[in-house]
Amino acid sequence: MRLILQSLPCIFLAIVCSLSAQTSDVGVTNDVGAESVGELKVSVFYGTNGDVAQAGEGLTALSAKQVEHLKKLKKIKFSHYKVVGEDSQQLLRSYENWAKPLKQSKQILISFQPSGEVVDRSVKLDLEFWQKDKKIMKNAPVLSIGKPLFILGPEWRGGRLIIAVELMSLVGEASAE
Repeated sequence: MRLILQSLPCIFLAIVCSLSAQTSDVGVTNDVGAESVGELKVSVFYGTNGDVAQAGEGLTALSAKQVEHLKKLKKIKFSHYKVVGEDSQQLLRSYENWAKPLKQSKQILISFQPSGEVVDRSVKLDLEFWQKDKKIMKNAPVLSIGKPLFILGPEWRGGRLIIAVELMSLVGEASAE
């Protein structure tokens, strides 16, 4: 009996080690929420009817497609546009994502997360526009590939900033370019 009692700690330790080895693979699962369902691009444009040089140097021209989209808008009309910054991020299935289109600044941030399934090349998002540390806007748009959402931003250097949020691609779909 004494031999059995002395062996119990060794037997217990062997059982624990055996169970630990068997269950270590159980914890390794694919996080479905971290799967990418597409790509979102956030751009910041500068629009003005005055001198575009007030925006500063190093800004680039908009693409023909971007200009075409802006010309269709009724409430946002400027004679000159420039790209201030852009950021593309993966659209994760169940996680909040952040786009930082002004790379060296936290002046404009966009948080986004899908709030529904992908249907007909579209996805519904929970979208928030942040300026510094303050939430400016919360919306739940349905974005489609090739149809950007435009947000009229703050006044800046004699013009206005315009934030464009565009669904670039969805998993299994062709891209917007």
